Amino acid sequence: MPDSNLPRAGRPAAIPFLINLGLSAVLFAAFHFLPLPAWLPCTDPLAEDAILAIGLAAAIQTFALKSYRARGQLWVLGLDVGLIALLLWLGIYPISPLGFSSGRIPIGRGFVLTRSLRPDVDITSGEQINVVRGSVIAIKTVTLPVGRHCFWLSTKGGALDDSGDCDIDYMPPADSNFDLLKVLIQPACHLAEVQENLKVVILP
Repeated sequence: MPDSNLPRAGRPAAIPFLINLGLSAVLFAAFHFLPLPAWLPCTDPLAEDAILAIGLAAAIQTFALKSYRARGQLWVLGLDVGLIALLLWLGIYPISPLGFSSGRIPIGRGFVLTRSLRPDVDITSGEQINVVRGSVIAIKTVTLPVGRHCFWLSTKGGALDDSGDCDIDYMPPADSNFDLLKVLIQPACHLAEVQENLKVVILP
């Protein structure tokens, strides 16, 4: 006959882990949807949110829920420290094995186009866009959240309000039906630079 005391003995060890897991999940969801400023330089935002959630959950469980300290709290805290160390290794761009610094995960994430009386449009590098001759469009470069410098070039001589900014206003050339916009993105955090482009068809 199984000992009825065994399930009860197993419960206290699992309670701190379940509380920690629940708190971490709720806090991560809250931090992910709140517009929090970056607080760890050169770190992926998801890793930042997860580290903050796990750390705060551990603090709440340690100082607010003191009744769980004696039963399983130390190994839960050790697990939290290990997870935070793993997230730092994966999320810090220069040391991450995921390939941020090598360019396997590129910094460039495409562009956002803003045109008068139209909703913003997200496009990827290499896509073709149509621009009416004489009109002006705003082009925002989307990248990983790191410091960066951008250098723009219009191969057909289109007008750029600031070729050294990552976000520009662009007017197509008056004497061509086609243009190619190129942007060289030089990021901080020891990440690889990348070149992106847009193909522009100029409509009359």
